Amino acid sequence: MPGNRQPRVRCGNEPRPAPAMEPAGRGAWAHSRAALGRLENLLRCSRCANILKEPVCLGGCEHIFCSDCVSDCLGTRCPVCHTPAWIQDVKINRQLDNMIQLCSKLRNLIHDSKLSGVKVCIQRKVCVQEEKYEIPDGPQRSRLNRQQLLPRLFDGCYFYFGGTFTHHPKDSLIKLVTAAGGQVLSRKPKPDSDVTQTINTVAYHAKPDSDQRFCTQYIIYEDLSNYCPERVRQGKVWMAPSSWFIDCVTSFELLPLDS
Repeated sequence: MPGNRQPRVRCGNEPRPAPAMEPAGRGAWAHSRAALGRLENLLRCSRCANILKEPVCLGGCEHIFCSDCVSDCLGTRCPVCHTPAWIQDVKINRQLDNMIQLCSKLRNLIHDSKLSGVKVCIQRKVCVQEEKYEIPDGPQRSRLNRQQLLPRLFDGCYFYFGGTFTHHPKDSLIKLVTAAGGQVLSRKPKPDSDVTQTINTVAYHAKPDSDQRFCTQYIIYEDLSNYCPERVRQGKVWMAPSSWFIDCVTSFELLPLDS
């Protein structure tokens, strides 16, 4: 052979050269940004194409809009597919709104240098103190509450789940109640019953100047379903939608209920 070079035979078990990779941490971070970008593309208004603000559906179709973008369409038709839009069917999708807010916090976590704790951990390959980089509001309140050995979020609260739960599985809600220090009732509480009156607990995380401080028993229903229970707001027993319950968990706060 020319140059007396011996042919090289590759063994089938010989590992192939590893493809060139990005520096440690940088590739994973790029994938995270790309995944978040794809998720945000799914959370855009069907009319203005921006990230949804107070997302609403018009009832007759699957298109989702910012509430301001369809204020002129209520009672007429969907601006995209022209399906009739009934005013009584229009409602803000609280669960989707919560997801949008979470995406916003994740974007801050990835892109904002003040909230880049995960990025710092990847780059340094060591754990750093979370206090410098943690997401504010609910996560921060939760950490401080636990650090100070204060009662858990639903301490002193009882919950009864009535009706059918589709968007929020009842088993998942019950686990959240237990994890947050609350208790689950197997029977629907009655405001005027002797059993209700004998419960003397106080909701620790309710605002001190609110009458909600003395409300300890909540009847939770799923507000995205067709189940419309009779309104209860008397003494220690109040009715609340499942979206309120989820908002309380994400913000780590016993939020006020609309009267």
